[in-house]
Amino acid sequence: MKKRFLALMLVVTLVAGTFAACGGGSDKGGAAEGTADEVFTMKWAHSSPADNDRLPDASVQIIKEIEEESNGRLVFEHYPASQLGAEREQLEGVQMGTIDVCIVSTGPIAGMFPEIAVTAIPYLITDRDTAYAVYDGEFGQTLAKKMEEKTGIKVFGWGENGFRTFSNNKRPVATPADMKGLKIRTMENPVHMKLVELLGASAIPVTFAELYTALSQGTVDGQENGLTLTYTNKLYEALKYITDDNHIYDVYCVAMSKESYNKLPKDLQELLDRKMRDFIDLERQLNLEYEQTSVEAMKAAGIEFTYLTDEQRQMFKDATASIVDMARKDAGDELVDLFLSEVEKAQNK
Repeated sequence: MKKRFLALMLVVTLVAGTFAACGGGSDKGGAAEGTADEVFTMKWAHSSPADNDRLPDASVQIIKEIEEESNGRLVFEHYPASQLGAEREQLEGVQMGTIDVCIVSTGPIAGMFPEIAVTAIPYLITDRDTAYAVYDGEFGQTLAKKMEEKTGIKVFGWGENGFRTFSNNKRPVATPADMKGLKIRTMENPVHMKLVELLGASAIPVTFAELYTALSQGTVDGQENGLTLTYTNKLYEALKYITDDNHIYDVYCVAMSKESYNKLPKDLQELLDRKMRDFIDLERQLNLEYEQTSVEAMKAAGIEFTYLTDEQRQMFKDATASIVDMARKDAGDELVDLFLSEVEKAQNK
């Protein structure tokens, strides 16, 4: 009897040990256990140059703060200038878990998340206060949640790529008629391409890493990008004319591999959540500062700026009005209607 009791106790002990080794079925909410001295080293990528641009400046600052506030437990290796591939490769790397964090424009997102088309409805957002209210509010949060559900990529929020403008090396553009016949580089975003085509130009998708060469060699006559990017990446050297039409307020997606995020213990996840919000705020502030100095520098370099009247801007808006219907096909009525209503709400405050 004593032997049978001892044998039974041995079995119970073994079973209990097995459950303990497997985690006992406990739910840690997607956070790893971790130890107080465990160091997590991760990769942080973007396509902007290594310096003299708001993305590397903001990245270096926040990476430093993360390392300090985590007491060296969370360390990011910074890979600017498309060192880990073009934006599409970066985003795919984050999705696969080979890259931990990337800051990418909306262009490459469309291939895996067509709903991003909603952000490209043109001539709608006209000021930064409206943009921040929309992307930090219900619409931005809904968009991030939908992207995370569909792609498995964690989205912290939406940074600032800036207001997109048309620029070229052929002639000044003040009306849609002036766009006719121009070859304009766009991102790999169907809505951006359609926008250019509706204005009478040819849309030529080119990766950002190849854009300077495409402009210099005449593969394209112009491009549509934010003023900061146009200057800091020296694109203006191959351009002569900029139309400050601000057709789209463009965002950066601040994204992270969900696998990488879930490897972190809860305290480091909370730190990262907070610091990524700091990153977005800092990057926006720096972009505004860079934009102001970029315009001054490009004018000094001989770039001719065209500023649209209200009537001219309306001509561009009317010519591209069908973009809303295109966005509905890709993003769905619910998301488009939310975007339109949130923009209207912010503008009427």
